[in-house]
Amino acid sequence: MQGREIGEGKLGILMSTPAMLLIILTAVIPIGYALYLSTQDIQGIMNHGFVGLENYREIIETGRLQSALIATLLFGGGVVIFQMVAAMIVALALNVKFMGRNIVRSLILIPWAIPTALVGVMWSRFLSATDGYFNATLRLLGLLDGEMNWFLNRGTAILMVVLVDSWKFTSIFVMIFLAGLQAIPTTFYEAALVDGASRVQRFFYLTLPLMKPVILVALIMRTIFVFHAFDLIYILTGGGPGDATRVMAYYTYQESFTFLRHGRGAAVAFILFLMTGIVTVIYIKLLGSSE
Repeated sequence: MQGREIGEGKLGILMSTPAMLLIILTAVIPIGYALYLSTQDIQGIMNHGFVGLENYREIIETGRLQSALIATLLFGGGVVIFQMVAAMIVALALNVKFMGRNIVRSLILIPWAIPTALVGVMWSRFLSATDGYFNATLRLLGLLDGEMNWFLNRGTAILMVVLVDSWKFTSIFVMIFLAGLQAIPTTFYEAALVDGASRVQRFFYLTLPLMKPVILVALIMRTIFVFHAFDLIYILTGGGPGDATRVMAYYTYQESFTFLRHGRGAAVAFILFLMTGIVTVIYIKLLGSSE
């Protein structure tokens, strides 16, 4: 007996069900549970019951949320702008044929392959105020007299964290942009050359528009990673000086595991989730939802 054919609609539902179940188990349920915890007064192992929006009110009134938001925006803005621009420049350079290009492409991924915790320890040693290699090099070149604590004030602390994070993660976005560049047909550039377009014109009117989908994916990935940055900041600055580098993810950790206020920690985490979603929507609107 000939089996009955399954319609395209039912087949689509059948094929997507495992993925949807996985998303529900790993994303929807944890987000819902975090929202539930954010409405509870949980201190240590004791749950004192439902408090509604009290946790949100308290973290706003203390001012700690505002300072964490500022630190997150400063750190995130610096990281995203610097890494996207640097990754595009390096990708354009690696897209040109030269001797040893494949070797350079392989070596550039080394920082990304190093564990983040090890990167933090390594750079904390490099940037040490007393006997750090970075200060020693500056003194050798006559650019520094005495000691320089790069994590002593807000400006240099954020700058150093941005640079260390960029040192580690820029290379992976170089590879993403390089893949996008190589997917652009060479005939487009040949036609632009025939029309007399300069190198700058080819970049802004040909390369960038065709790279919009790749840039969108890279921006969303980088923003999600930045908003959840914790390990580098924990090792390099511990959120200091003061609260200068206490980003949202670090603030969530403090509330949940340092002060054992799990309800407040869940409230901060849920706000961080909303921030990530809002910024992602803004990216899509700016770069075009069709992409």
